[in-house]
Amino acid sequence: MFGYVRIYKPELKVREYEEYKAVYCTLCRTLGREYGQVSRLLLSYDATFYVLLCGTGGAQPAYRKGRCRFNPAKVCYYETDADTLYREAAALTVILAYHKARDDRADKKGARKAAAALLCAALHGSYKKAAKRYPAFAEIAGTAMEKQAALERARCESADRAADPSAHALAALCTAFLPEGDDRRVTERIAYCVGRWVYLMDAYDDLEKDLKCGAYNPFLLQYSVQTPADVRSDAVQAGILRSLSMTENEAAETLALLSGTVRRAILENILCDGLHAKTEAIREAYQGESSAPRQSIAAPEDKK
Repeated sequence: MFGYVRIYKPELKVREYEEYKAVYCTLCRTLGREYGQVSRLLLSYDATFYVLLCGTGGAQPAYRKGRCRFNPAKVCYYETDADTLYREAAALTVILAYHKARDDRADKKGARKAAAALLCAALHGSYKKAAKRYPAFAEIAGTAMEKQAALERARCESADRAADPSAHALAALCTAFLPEGDDRRVTERIAYCVGRWVYLMDAYDDLEKDLKCGAYNPFLLQYSVQTPADVRSDAVQAGILRSLSMTENEAAETLALLSGTVRRAILENILCDGLHAKTEAIREAYQGESSAPRQSIAAPEDKK
């Protein structure tokens, strides 16, 4: 998990923001209950997105007040009937964190390699527990990591091809327990686009760091980047931003085909504004500029 898939708070109503925090806090509590209190440190916005996307067709949830385990002075809202969806998201969080740590252990150097090795050891027990409960998740994630590693070893020069394993993996993970039907196919496409966007965004975010340390990055190879000046060149930036923008737009437009209504406004905020806001933040870091947020893409019924 990378934490890129976030809301854009300025465009959310207060009620929607409180509901989003309730999902986040409920998932945090579920992680602690299912895999121990330390596992709460693995909580990410990406896992919260899983709950939002896969739960849109369910019943309207109810919430209750409670105290945060780590900050008793803080009052939080929790979903009263946290069901299997939260347990799935908790298991997915552990499984993906474990695979990410294994990948870092193999690829990183020095202190980061040592830290990844320690995290692998710490997560081993929780991973085995999560994989036993949800073997489909473990298989999907493991297969995706193998395909990703093979492309990296081959020094794949296409960012599109390099992003494909992550995109297909998230699509498969988000639909593993959904019934057949139109909503399943729509969810699969949204998740594919988000998985692709996350991979490309991570590569974009790490361009200069990967150039400096010689790590694999498909954009460095695709655009023949040799120097920090190349990273910031108009041609490289425009090409990368075009790929990200096309992926963001497809995810946002596909959401209009989803029939579920639960927390729909929050999903629209993430896909229409949150992804773009993150892209803009990274672009501004490279170019030292600022720009106004993109206008939200209106749902079909709002265009009448």
